[in-house]
Amino acid sequence: MVSRRIASGWRVESRSGSQVVLVRGQPVNHVLHAFLTVFSCLVWGIVWAGVALVNRVERVALTVDAQGRVVTVSAP
Repeated sequence: MVSRRIASGWRVESRSGSQVVLVRGQPVNHVLHAFLTVFSCLVWGIVWAGVALVNRVERVALTVDAQGRVVTVSAP
C-alpha cells in the first residue's frame, strides 16, 4: 500500500514501527512570493493568490493495527 502511494507521487514524512505518515504537495513559499509581488509592483500578487488557492498539502497516516489490517487516517 505504501509503495503504491509513493509511486503515485506521495513521499514519506515520518515512520515508526507500525505507522507511516505520507505527504503530497509542497507548501507555498510566501516570502518569495511577497518579494516578487513588491518587485513587480503588485502584478505578481495575482499569481501568488492563484498558487495559494490551488496548492494543497495532503497528509495521510497509515497504521497497522493488532490484527494486521492497514487503517488509513487523513492527517491534519
